Amino acid sequence: MTESKTAAEFRITRRTWLGLGLSSLIAPLAGSWASAAAIEGKTPRSCILVWLGGGASHIDTFDPKPDADAGVKGEFGTIDTVLPGVRLSEILPNVARVLDRTVLIRSLTSPEADHDRASHHILTGWRPNPALAYPSMGSVYAKVRGGLAGNLPNHVAIPSKPFFGGSGYLTSACDPLDVPGDPNDPNFRIRDLTPPDKITYERMLRRKAMVERLNDWSHAGESAETKARANFDRQTYQLLTSPAAQLAFRIQEESPAIRDRYGRNALGQSLLLARRLVEQGIGYVTVNDRGGGLSWDTHAQNFPSLKDRLVPPLDQGLAALIEDLDSRGLMDETLVVVCGEFGRTPKINPQAGRDHHGRAASVLLAGCGLKRGLVLGRTDRNADSVVDRAVTPAEVCATVLSVLGIDPETRFRSPDGRPIPLVDRAGPVAEILA
Repeated sequence: MTESKTAAEFRITRRTWLGLGLSSLIAPLAGSWASAAAIEGKTPRSCILVWLGGGASHIDTFDPKPDADAGVKGEFGTIDTVLPGVRLSEILPNVARVLDRTVLIRSLTSPEADHDRASHHILTGWRPNPALAYPSMGSVYAKVRGGLAGNLPNHVAIPSKPFFGGSGYLTSACDPLDVPGDPNDPNFRIRDLTPPDKITYERMLRRKAMVERLNDWSHAGESAETKARANFDRQTYQLLTSPAAQLAFRIQEESPAIRDRYGRNALGQSLLLARRLVEQGIGYVTVNDRGGGLSWDTHAQNFPSLKDRLVPPLDQGLAALIEDLDSRGLMDETLVVVCGEFGRTPKINPQAGRDHHGRAASVLLAGCGLKRGLVLGRTDRNADSVVDRAVTPAEVCATVLSVLGIDPETRFRSPDGRPIPLVDRAGPVAEILA
């Protein structure tokens, strides 16, 4: 089962509405983004999820085993980090430099080793259920905090959401705004927030006035559907005409030195764009790393794929993001999460690759008041199984929601009215909370 086959994917999305612009002129469908619901007295915290879709090899990155068995160890050596006694793979020199600002969990374990099922598990906190698609953490955030942060969407995915990174049984109002394209492209712009060249600002205002007159005419009885459609139209125009929305996505405003620091590649510039978005108040940003057009699913040629293509942009861009957030005073209010759906098999296969492995994986977190410089959990000498402090995908989700100010024991109602917890019988990982 993949997300593309769920009922949620057949509903019209916010991205589609924005692309159409004046949706209510051409369709009677109604939709609305949730109104802002920030926790009173607290600054809403943000999250940047760096999604390594396909499953990164933990043994070749965050959990190296220099004393592993033959046929397991692999081609990479290890290097010291800023944390005494903690070593990473030699292909992560920049992350090694900032590891004291992070929490590294080396003991993530899941019963799932299929891409779709494992992705659903760690993105939603629930194992897949054929009867119900659960909402992702980002969609939960949008539901609780509101779909807009000022005039900006509160849930964004660059360049698109991962499988099961959407609204599940919630309405499509909680889906992320996809930001297609490559932020490293000199001509990069957000299509859905940029009216076509032939549509002038004055023409757009005339259309807006016409839509409002039609809505006024149809307000007889003042149905909830009519109110929702009118509210949706107003928010669409706010996005299309908001200087803040335009500025937040204008990565060209960054200095060449900053852009170089993140790396002149799709992932590096996506991470820089994510920093710009949370700086402007957007709450939840997923950077969906496709590994230069391919995923982290390294069944063949694992070592050159990691060394030459996948890891260098991540190593450079992630270290730059953590340092940049810290220097700008954004770290206490921004959570960074780096993970994929599972790890990879310790045993190297005949194609010089590593296969799916649910029993062990690593997750890197930073910010939002989490402890700094902590390594939690341990796998055995071959990185095959967890031997100390197993952490489940549901615990990761509960931790993320909790530090973002959302009680993971909150219950939403399913379409048939059943109260459903946000995660499946799990609480936050207490050891990493400050």
